[in-house]
Amino acid sequence: EFVESTYFLYKATQDPYYLEVGKKVLKSLQKHARVTCGYAAVKDVRTLQHEDRMDSFVITETFKYLYLLFAKEEDMFLDISQFVFTTEAHLLPLTLARLSNSTAVPVSDDFFYDEDEDVEYEMACPSTRYMFPGHDTLYAGAASLRKPLESLVEDSCPTKRILKRKLTAPEFQSTSEEHLKLVRDMGITIITLPDGRVQLLHTFANAKTPEDGEEGLMFMQEMIDLSRQQSTNTESPPKLVSFKIDGQRHQLQAGPAQFGKDLKNGLTATGKVVMANHVRGCGGSLQNGESMWGKIVIVERGDCMFVEKARVLQSLGAIGGI
Repeated sequence: EFVESTYFLYKATQDPYYLEVGKKVLKSLQKHARVTCGYAAVKDVRTLQHEDRMDSFVITETFKYLYLLFAKEEDMFLDISQFVFTTEAHLLPLTLARLSNSTAVPVSDDFFYDEDEDVEYEMACPSTRYMFPGHDTLYAGAASLRKPLESLVEDSCPTKRILKRKLTAPEFQSTSEEHLKLVRDMGITIITLPDGRVQLLHTFANAKTPEDGEEGLMFMQEMIDLSRQQSTNTESPPKLVSFKIDGQRHQLQAGPAQFGKDLKNGLTATGKVVMANHVRGCGGSLQNGESMWGKIVIVERGDCMFVEKARVLQSLGAIGGI
């Protein structure tokens, strides 16, 4: 819309200032939005982070008005003055206005008319009664155009049907083999990063069925929403953990988990400490599970998320995990 108004203001005033405005817009798009396969939407102008999306209006509006802003008349392949732009920058020829907007014409199968230049190029809105003969209302006439086309690209456009969800993001557990299989069927690959975090990548073409691919898109969007909610939550401040070794007291700062009981107002977790074996404490890797009952278990960061380690320790009777 900003580029559109710049174009119309230049056409109205011929002030070269608006050419400079268009130049700045073009340079900014090249600098901040240009990516390998097109022009990505900018998620936040403060961070200039991109979204994996290029809206259709980039081509139909933004680039069209930028082209028209800088194009010379001799470079144009049509007379723009003979068209009116819709709000989405589609061109409607003014020659549609063969008759006035209030004229009703009875039309038969052998209908024809003698071209009248004064009427043919009349700068007025087209008569809906002329354009849609045989329909009682404008909406019925417009519907007669849309109806045959509504299923033209049914296989390639998002469908209106309601998907029966097999798995939602809040239900997902990374320790469940069934959940991992469902996620793979959706075309989602899970990569464990060295610091223990996981990264999800969705490829529609890898989904088992198109329906699974659509559910994968919904699952990924839910994951994004969940991560946004977590990022807006206030972080728990580090707390002091004290313990004794050979009579000597040690104190360390520790970051509490974002789940489980909050150790305050006199609530404590007290118990002997045992080291997990294997030290990462992920599912299927523990060899000393029987020794964890009623203990606080120390695990090392990595290989899986901390919430997964906590579930494993809890299932083996531990009262806490570090």
